[in-house]
Amino acid sequence: MYIKALSQERKPVDVSEWNDEVKAFFKPLSGFETLVFNDYFMEFYNKENGAEARFQAGFKAALFALVDEDGNALLSESDEETVRAASFLPIMRAFSVGLSLRDDAPIESAKKN
Repeated sequence: MYIKALSQERKPVDVSEWNDEVKAFFKPLSGFETLVFNDYFMEFYNKENGAEARFQAGFKAALFALVDEDGNALLSESDEETVRAASFLPIMRAFSVGLSLRDDAPIESAKKN
């Protein structure tokens, strides 16, 4: 089944701005988790949202979707200020990797708008 094949792919995410010794991966998402991730994605790319709301959406998506090699969460709530002070590029990459695992034209269309 197509969904199962996608959920078993391990796509690395470059997080070298945060830590160049840790490998990060976009975790396999269930159907419900995909809906949650999509909500974060849409909130992050909604240009009507302020910077804080967009940061929170991106950070929550990273909390939710990024794991280490063993499948453990890469970030925790306590990492929020560290991520805020560091580069946001790894979170942008997480969105790109997440989207590459699916074929979702409405999301891509929203990203462009």
